[in-house]
Amino acid sequence: MSVADRALGLVATVATAVAANLALSGTAFAYIDPGTGTMLWQIAAALIAGGLFYLRSARLWVSRRFGFGKNNAEPKVGNDGDSGRTE
Repeated sequence: MSVADRALGLVATVATAVAANLALSGTAFAYIDPGTGTMLWQIAAALIAGGLFYLRSARLWVSRRFGFGKNNAEPKVGNDGDSGRTE
């Protein structure tokens, strides 16, 4: 029996033991006070906001990296509509 087979058997045994422990656990009589609940909501909101910011940053990086989106070759127009060019 090779080392890889033994490692795979060990991983399967540990996974089975963890699954059995979770499936057979008893009822927990726990109490979460309002402060803890508020903290959990704050953590969830921060994770969502951070994830959205990360996804936006990643999307912008990909679009800049591969040239998607607006064409950067166009001249920028000022507030009064004058591009600064004379004819």
